[in-house]
Amino acid sequence: MDIRILTADHLDGALALSTLMGWNQRLEDWRTLIELAPEGSFVAYDDGRVVATAIGLDYVHCGWIAMMLVAPEYRGRGLGARLLETAMAAIPPQLPIRLDATPLGRPLYERHGFVLDTSLTRHVRPAGTSAPTTADGVFRLPSTDLQEVAGIDAAIFGGVRSRLLERIHTAGPGYAWRAAGAPIQYCLGRSGRLFNQIGPIAASTTATAIALASAALPNARGQAVVVDAYDDHEEFTAWLGSSGFEAQRPLYRMRRAGAGSAPPRVRAPVIEFAI
Repeated sequence: MDIRILTADHLDGALALSTLMGWNQRLEDWRTLIELAPEGSFVAYDDGRVVATAIGLDYVHCGWIAMMLVAPEYRGRGLGARLLETAMAAIPPQLPIRLDATPLGRPLYERHGFVLDTSLTRHVRPAGTSAPTTADGVFRLPSTDLQEVAGIDAAIFGGVRSRLLERIHTAGPGYAWRAAGAPIQYCLGRSGRLFNQIGPIAASTTATAIALASAALPNARGQAVVVDAYDDHEEFTAWLGSSGFEAQRPLYRMRRAGAGSAPPRVRAPVIEFAI
């Protein structure tokens, strides 16, 4: 099987693969990822067709594996393992690597040394569900606040994602909200092929996280919305259920140690409720 660098020439095929698998990415999302990781984006090509992909992103303090996709008829041949190993090799070896796994992908990652960090659930709000009409104490997140947001996100996530956060803010300003005061509490979001997604949501209290999500929801304009929320924030997930969201499937945030010593983690001043 021919594995090569995924470039703009492969984007239509990559989108066709993610669409086949029921993923939410648009062509713009694929383009953003290969621009963030031009040397870490890989594609498996067979008979002129994109049949698998994987992307290894370098977020300075950690690596991240994204878009691990294998067409159903090509599974069970070791192709997923080859692509995962190729994407991991594109990340500096001293860095820890993290990813979000579905139940289908989790066994592959465990065989490659990844362990469970925490569990989440994807909550889906069907199209046409009415949105909250009020959200007190929050206002639009201006682009001038993104540097502070990126600093807090780095403390929570463990890597530097400022470029990605800027792209999300630019593409979905209606989902970008913050609460008054310091430290900054915020949410972002984006549009997708099948549904819109709200996240990350970072706040000091559950009440503020709910206010931020409530402010963002009307921007969906009746379209389906998902929130990938941490399972241990039970009050927040209960609010999702009372607001028309339905639990769809689990997600697993996993990590793999790097060859070097882990960089010291800075304590985040807020809590992340959704990714």
